Amino acid sequence: MTLDLLSVRRAAEEFPQRLAIRRSLAEGGDLSFSQLAELVEQRIAEIEQEGRTKIYPLVVHPNTDSLVSVYALLELHTPILVLHPSLTETEKQRFLAQVDTFTDPLPEDTAIIVFTSGTTGKPKATILTRKALISSAQSSAKNIPLEEGDVWQLSIAPARIGGFSIVSRSLIARTAISFAPKFSAKAYTESWDRDGVTLSSIVPTMLIKVLEDCPEWRPSKNFKTFLVGGAATSDKSRKLAFERHLPLVMTYGMTETASNVVSTPFEMRYSITKGNGKINPGAEIKIVDGRVLIRGPMLLEGYWGRETKDENGWFDSGDLGHIDEEGYVYVKGRAKDVILSGGDNVYPQEVEEALENIPGIKQALVLGKPDETWGAIVTALLVPENEASKPEAKDIVFGLSNVLATYKSPRLISWVRQLPVNASGKLNRRPEVLEGLTFEVLHYTAKNK
Repeated sequence: MTLDLLSVRRAAEEFPQRLAIRRSLAEGGDLSFSQLAELVEQRIAEIEQEGRTKIYPLVVHPNTDSLVSVYALLELHTPILVLHPSLTETEKQRFLAQVDTFTDPLPEDTAIIVFTSGTTGKPKATILTRKALISSAQSSAKNIPLEEGDVWQLSIAPARIGGFSIVSRSLIARTAISFAPKFSAKAYTESWDRDGVTLSSIVPTMLIKVLEDCPEWRPSKNFKTFLVGGAATSDKSRKLAFERHLPLVMTYGMTETASNVVSTPFEMRYSITKGNGKINPGAEIKIVDGRVLIRGPMLLEGYWGRETKDENGWFDSGDLGHIDEEGYVYVKGRAKDVILSGGDNVYPQEVEEALENIPGIKQALVLGKPDETWGAIVTALLVPENEASKPEAKDIVFGLSNVLATYKSPRLISWVRQLPVNASGKLNRRPEVLEGLTFEVLHYTAKNK
């Protein structure tokens, strides 16, 4: 494996005139790899004048200036502490202070340090090496090959691994990226057509909005696929995308795996996709006591200051899942999200899927409301298709009665306009999101138990 794959200089030598960044005229127009390399050289000179540091904190925005800084630091082999633009100054200082407390040396080929999104607790400083980024890109390319003419839209924030991997994979393949507008279904579909986008990574909430707000839109003949990840995608959304002939590649991965390690086989992108897909080449997954364990060269080196893999190199993802006889991986959700109610385990994703199959319910989020007697009460936040079609409590009880045991069914529901999400677009399952809401009680008969 050559580490020059993460070099804009090398890319400019190989393909000087090939498109590197698609931009509007207002943004200065397209950049070839040769033009991009010139900007990178200027930035390298500026960084060297600043003086070398152990790591370089960088707030990574989805724009040319930030990416030029990223490419320059990769060229210098200076580890980048990737910071999200939405962080407050207090949060940034807290992360920097946390990093200052670490005494363990970084691996020599450390590329980036990314704090996990913190959906299940305190964010952790994840170390990803150049080897991990390259291995992840090469693994992905064996399923979805990148070739000259491809334009991968930077539709996920590059300060998250889902977005940063678009930057690194495109550089490694010597293909182009484009910038995404502020999200709306109309703005995105227009940008896909205008910018000649061939791949776009989106989260399920974005897919839902495209399906709802742009029912007539169809991708161009050059558009290869959507990569959908970051959360579970409902069967309803998959079926509707299939009916509209929208190509979907489901994915599963995380910061710790340098993006996805499971994806729908590319040739199956126009079918009704199964689970999260199959294991990517080069990655290994096994299920131990229901938990998803991962091994491979794309794995994190560790959380800075602590070991993360067992003696055989396996990383416990913290997710629950299973693998079927065809090799498809099904991830049920985070082990920490399992609701313990009255001594029974309730898996939120199973309940959410059942709720979303009830006419009138567009989206559902299930979590546990702390309770002294039960430990937690199964509670659902529901988004209606529209106010007129919102089902009554008795209809929800009836809809669940033949598909879920009573102990799994929500006792409390609250209708909301949209589900709570964090900065990375993932559903926020923390109990605090229930504060201030009004709840309706669902009553089940003995025959539903």
